[in-house]
Amino acid sequence: MLTAMIYKHFVVGLNMKIGFVGAGRVGSASAFTCIQHMDVEEIALVDIVEDLAIGEAMDLAHAASALDKYPKIVGGSDYSLLKGSEIIVVSAGLARKPGMSRLDLATKNAEIIKDVAKKIVQHSPESKILVVTNPMDVMTYIMWKETGKPRNEVFGMGNLLDTARLRERIVALGGKPKRVFMMGEHGDSMFLPKSIAEVEGDLDLNRAVEEARFIAAEVIRRKGATIYGPAVCIYRMVRAVVEDIKEEIPTSVVLQGEFGISDVAVGVPVILGENGVERIVEYKFSDEEIEALKRSAEILKERLRELGY
Repeated sequence: MLTAMIYKHFVVGLNMKIGFVGAGRVGSASAFTCIQHMDVEEIALVDIVEDLAIGEAMDLAHAASALDKYPKIVGGSDYSLLKGSEIIVVSAGLARKPGMSRLDLATKNAEIIKDVAKKIVQHSPESKILVVTNPMDVMTYIMWKETGKPRNEVFGMGNLLDTARLRERIVALGGKPKRVFMMGEHGDSMFLPKSIAEVEGDLDLNRAVEEARFIAAEVIRRKGATIYGPAVCIYRMVRAVVEDIKEEIPTSVVLQGEFGISDVAVGVPVILGENGVERIVEYKFSDEEIEALKRSAEILKERLRELGY
């Protein structure tokens, strides 16, 4: 029987649980990707639009059944549904519109994230939190600050997606990316640390980086939102945590002296595992690259100051 509050598909004896705050296109696509590629045992979707969360839960249960998978799936507006989640993916907030930068969203989404943080702590304080809401680095810091959780348990998805876009551009321009990742702000000041990059082929690497930096705006202009790229990157980060893979992934995390930067969340290479951010990987980057990272951090700190942080 369906109730007004919740749709459930029950499986007895399973306990690995992933929570999603935000059942819109990114949140639902991320949950779907996790169902496809992982042995997900339980999923909870929470959204201010209750019928959306319930409907997505129903649809996801049907999709899982078609794959001969039968996880417990719940949906609704009640944050108590998240209780017991190993990790919660937060994509709730206003979406970026054509012509907007990620930082333009800061003021409105900051209030949403503060409310989400309070409710997560109330209902699922043990959960690790993966922040996706833009401007992601700013929202990651606010989530960390408002929850009071250890920094290893609150981190953001951005540079992995930037890296995926860079790799695609490198191949499109005739190269082969062997070891590349983007760092810094998930925004205009992101950069490629070339001192440790490994790329095969004769191509204009600077062009690839520049195109990767701004290609999301082109996707948004043409179809209104980025969905599949974020969803797959979210899945990879969730999997690294729940399956304790210890994978090196560029991740937004609050720095506390690393690279000479403190009290701001910015994208750096980390090892992701069951504890969340297991370790920040402090490569010996060039002085120019450290300065680029510090510039990104200052841009983010300025926006945080504007928001009262």
